[in-house]
Amino acid sequence: MRPYRIAALVIGLAMAAAVAALVGGVGSAADSQWALLGSQVPGSVDRPVWSIAASPAHPAVLLEATQGRGVLRSVDGGSTWASVITSGDAAWVVRFDPQQAGLAYAGTQTEGLWRSADEGKTWSRVLSAPDPDLRAIDVAPGLVLVGTAHGAFSSTDGGVTWQSLGLQNLDVSAVAIVASGTTNTLFAGADNGTSGGYLLTASGTTGSWAIVHGGFPGDATVAALAAGPAPAGSTGHSIFAGTSQGLYRSDDTGATWSQVAGLPQSDVNLVAVNPASGDQVYAASDGDQGQGGVFRSLDHGATWSPLATAGLPKRPRVTALALQAGSAMQVLAATWNPTSSEVGLYRVADPSAAVAGSPAALPSSTARATSRPTAQPRASSPAERSGSGLELGAAWRNVGIGAVLIALLCAVFVFRRWRMRREDLQTYRR
Repeated sequence: MRPYRIAALVIGLAMAAAVAALVGGVGSAADSQWALLGSQVPGSVDRPVWSIAASPAHPAVLLEATQGRGVLRSVDGGSTWASVITSGDAAWVVRFDPQQAGLAYAGTQTEGLWRSADEGKTWSRVLSAPDPDLRAIDVAPGLVLVGTAHGAFSSTDGGVTWQSLGLQNLDVSAVAIVASGTTNTLFAGADNGTSGGYLLTASGTTGSWAIVHGGFPGDATVAALAAGPAPAGSTGHSIFAGTSQGLYRSDDTGATWSQVAGLPQSDVNLVAVNPASGDQVYAASDGDQGQGGVFRSLDHGATWSPLATAGLPKRPRVTALALQAGSAMQVLAATWNPTSSEVGLYRVADPSAAVAGSPAALPSSTARATSRPTAQPRASSPAERSGSGLELGAAWRNVGIGAVLIALLCAVFVFRRWRMRREDLQTYRR
């Protein structure tokens, strides 16, 4: 091959490398990497996280419910944390009220319900709370629904007074409210079940519950419930249930159910629906029956893919899941390895996700942040970090820039050699 052709080829390769570097720097959610956030107490071992919540008004404000450190709060998106509820040590769930800016709730293992009116900065214990072991919370306009170790309860005055909704013999670990017109449809998922059913529903706060059938398995333990906006082209209300037998979905307010196919995990303990789009669903597993991980669907559960894999521990046991809205959607996931006691809180950007235009667009139910805390997780092999916690896009950009520089230097060298030989040839011919 003649020298000038070699020069042209190398220059072309350099240009192609430059384009590849630019494209590689953009990346999709599947190409992104989970970033490890700040530790709970610097220099100390982190404790398991059962629930995460992001403020709908200020997404950088986060709450964590932990086993051993109570409730923690961050105002910088998870880089640093401060203890805000230390009494009792064990907290199961944290929840922001999507309709009232600043209002938040926390459920604990031994001291019932706590309430905050300033985005979790200060808290007061709700002395009228119905049960000291409060495991699940959902909020709708004018209604607070909680699940406890002894049934379900509701409040219509922000937790001042409570009404028993029955189910006293059940350990209710997940609740959800589907608001439709003037009637709220309530759902309660139990760890222990009753008469062949672990998922129950009631119309309003009458306390008259019925076991859910219509395709829902009667022997599946319910760990998570999430209601979301109607998917594209639908006017019905959707609700997802994460169970020991997989993920189930209803598009008619719980009348009929179908198992969601395509998930690699046979057990799903966490589920969240994007409040800006009912088609975008996130599911996670603690790996009791598989490898664990976080998965995402952009078509209402028809197809699924891992929401990034790099950066998480191997075989991640995901114990908490939350969506952090902002200029771009962020997904938060907490992991725990019971063998090594390693805990981590991770975040990844999802550029494919729609973002709500305002906090008021958030529905009454998003992620259920309970990972069946009553059950002892199955021991697994010690976790190993599969990444450094840096964003993959930045890594791609660094690699791409290096490739471009090398290619350009090669191009310059070959071009200079060709020019020198050309000048020598012209001198010889003279």
